[in-house]
Amino acid sequence: MKRLSYFLIFALMLTVNVSLSAFTPQDSVKTAAVDSVNPNLVIERYVEAIGGKDALSKIEDRTTIMRGTAMGQNITMIVKQKVPNKLRQEIKAGAMDQVVIFDGDKGVMNVMNQKIEVKDKELEALKLEANMDFLTDPTKFGIKLFFDGVDKFNGKDVYKIKMVLPNEQKWYAYFYKDSGLKAKDDREIGTPRGMVSQTTIYDDYKDVDGVKYPFKITQMVGGQTIEVTVSSIKVNKGLTDDLFVIPDDK
Repeated sequence: MKRLSYFLIFALMLTVNVSLSAFTPQDSVKTAAVDSVNPNLVIERYVEAIGGKDALSKIEDRTTIMRGTAMGQNITMIVKQKVPNKLRQEIKAGAMDQVVIFDGDKGVMNVMNQKIEVKDKELEALKLEANMDFLTDPTKFGIKLFFDGVDKFNGKDVYKIKMVLPNEQKWYAYFYKDSGLKAKDDREIGTPRGMVSQTTIYDDYKDVDGVKYPFKITQMVGGQTIEVTVSSIKVNKGLTDDLFVIPDDK
């Protein structure tokens, strides 16, 4: 369960961390033809679809509460985030309690009072996704974008965008052609057993203070399925930096 719940971090980061601080639109989203296969334009249209630059740029902190099931157990997850790249995630699954903290530089995971430092590829992925402008300025983080054609998902056309991370991991994001919203992600995850595939599906988008978020998230990884529903999202409640401090070893 420890490894599975940690995978869930990466699925959720992308859905709730978006800002436009470093993005420069190339064309008008309302008039441009996304069929021009410009991957940046596809992402620009997604940003407009979930609320637009002005609404997103006003978010300074966010608290998201999610509940669902994983490996036959009920789970509750509380994710607290603060610009530009701080994260605190608390998970309770059955008898297991887990806390993950990323202070903008280092990451630790505390599971059942056992402290585990996040390292190597998992740390690099956490650093990447914790940044608020991850999707809107991919080149800043050394990410290469490619338009990879049109697929079908849920009976609808989706634009497939291939992202190659600095560590050469590949990540595929799919955006609905009609609405611009994100449909799912397919990506590779590094584990002690090697690389495994992870699919995350986003559904039931709802508006919270002018920004749309998926309130239903389903993830398949390692032969297991994790399903969560967002209970609440609260923004700009003045989260303090103390929440993201990594405790010293004693």
